[in-house]
Amino acid sequence: MSVPEFGTDYTANGVVVRYIGRRLPAVMEPIPHTYSLSFAVWLLRGSRDEGPEEHGLAHFLEHMFFKGTRRRTTYEIARLLDRIGGRVDAFTTKEYVCFYARVLRDHQPLITDLFADLVLNAVFDPNEMEKERQVILEELRGAEDDPQEFASDRFMEAIWPGHGLGRPVGGFMKDILKVRHETLMKHFRRQLYPENLLITASGSLDPDKLFRDLEEKFEPILAFRGEPAPRTPPRSSRFAHIWQWPHIEQVHVLIGGPGLSFVDERRFAFSLALNVLGSGMSSRLFMKLREEQGLVYNTHASALPLSDTGLWYVYAGTAPERLPRVVEVLRNEIARMREGSLTREELDLAKQQVRANALMSWESASERMFARAKQFVYREDFIDVEERVRRIEKIPLEEVHRVASELLREERLSILVLGNLDDRRVPSVPWPEPFRVFSKSDKADGTL
Repeated sequence: MSVPEFGTDYTANGVVVRYIGRRLPAVMEPIPHTYSLSFAVWLLRGSRDEGPEEHGLAHFLEHMFFKGTRRRTTYEIARLLDRIGGRVDAFTTKEYVCFYARVLRDHQPLITDLFADLVLNAVFDPNEMEKERQVILEELRGAEDDPQEFASDRFMEAIWPGHGLGRPVGGFMKDILKVRHETLMKHFRRQLYPENLLITASGSLDPDKLFRDLEEKFEPILAFRGEPAPRTPPRSSRFAHIWQWPHIEQVHVLIGGPGLSFVDERRFAFSLALNVLGSGMSSRLFMKLREEQGLVYNTHASALPLSDTGLWYVYAGTAPERLPRVVEVLRNEIARMREGSLTREELDLAKQQVRANALMSWESASERMFARAKQFVYREDFIDVEERVRRIEKIPLEEVHRVASELLREERLSILVLGNLDDRRVPSVPWPEPFRVFSKSDKADGTL
């Protein structure tokens, strides 16, 4: 079925969509024979939507969400959650912020009342904010000290230079140090309008009863108006970067390029190609690099689909003296996949792996809730997991060959190497273009 227009109530495949005041969507999925309810409120702006003076604010909001309201102190919120045995968490991505909880079905009225309070009555106590600022700084220091995370951030920064998608989600330490209370509150209030929020729930719930409760608790937000943040797709750049990082034993290698967006149906075929390339113990990279040659401990392939773009990369970690051989193998395996070497046996194995992972994750109410949220935001049909698996199983070998040959083209590939490399080793890395060399002591602040 085609997805109805925003503001139109409908039910599809067991998922109930209702709008508070025809403006604030609630996506609810009852799951029989469960005891718990997963519940979330989403802000539909992420780190990519931050203005020039707002870097890091989306992530800062995530940290402050449970830090007190006009009705409850931070301690009272913590005591309430402990009393009902609830589990709450939050996360920030490049395109949204999510605050979620899992509670027993008996506590649904309490959790909806709490989340409405957190949204409508947040105060972001300045003392709590200063403490949380230090927590965020420690989180960013941890990311700076983690070679894999640092390398991944620099890869995205280089492939989308000067664009919001290229910045780390949490911003940089210099951004967090200058955030002021009034700046954070202004940023939060600018997001508080119904069309920029989404409420989701899955598990043991009665949609009619839950929606009545949501209408009562969240009705005040209908007084707010706002404008969506304009989004411009980034231009992808090609690069060959080496980051010198002293005092670490391993070298970390990422090779990849532009990928597919979340609304591109070809992403399923491409995910099968990446699965064969670098997912699981029988994948080509694992077998070639680890099992046959003993060159690595960890290697994998990964993709990041977004609303209007995406990226993919393969990763391997190895000793500095093995770097040239590892890069050679990575390039060779990417080339083999590009040139149509994928077999029906490999494709069938990848489909079985995807099927198993999809079916097992569907047993989790929280995972289903996250999936339904993405389907709603990206205007997809609410298909169930069996239908999704059937569609993937029908993808022909030829379609996987086509998308792999396009996305894995040599002229689209970029490389980032991070490690304790002396100048003699850099020329030995087999790459057709010259490398640009950076030092870990250089301040990474999005100005590459």
